[in-house]
Amino acid sequence: MAAKKKARRTAQRSSKGKKAKTVKRKVAVAKAKRKVAVKRKVAVKRKVAAKRKVAKAREPARSATARRVAAVRAAAKKAPARTRAAVRKAVRQLPKPAQKAMKQAGKNIKQAQKDISKAVGAATKQAKKTAEQAGSMVASAQASAEKQATSVIDQAKDLASKVSETVQSAVGNLMPGEKG
Repeated sequence: MAAKKKARRTAQRSSKGKKAKTVKRKVAVAKAKRKVAVKRKVAVKRKVAAKRKVAKAREPARSATARRVAAVRAAAKKAPARTRAAVRKAVRQLPKPAQKAMKQAGKNIKQAQKDISKAVGAATKQAKKTAEQAGSMVASAQASAEKQATSVIDQAKDLASKVSETVQSAVGNLMPGEKG
């Protein structure tokens, strides 16, 4: 940007002669270079965006453990070159059984992740089933309680009507002159 300003100022100062032509040419070249750079940046951004879309479409959701492992690996990649080299050297210097054990541990971790996700899925299913069963049990208990309550109420009504009939007949017997 500073070069462009400088070239313009120089062009304004000496509008005649060779110097002005050279300056104008420099300005034009700088403009063209800038356009090319911008186009290149846009192309790279598009390419990255396309890759990202494809990656998103392909990859399934990763577990929290897998994300943590990826974060550690990314941090290891960002580590200084000397550190990375030292780690590689240390791994190479490990005895073969230890290297095999490391590989096996990695496999075991992956398997454990799969097992955990399966167990979580099974537990979720079981919890849903249990909740549904509990809901149906509550509904049936409620229905039976309603049935019992209505039968008790009906019995009470019958008893009350019988009592009132008995009372009326007793009153009628006491007053023989007033029969209906």
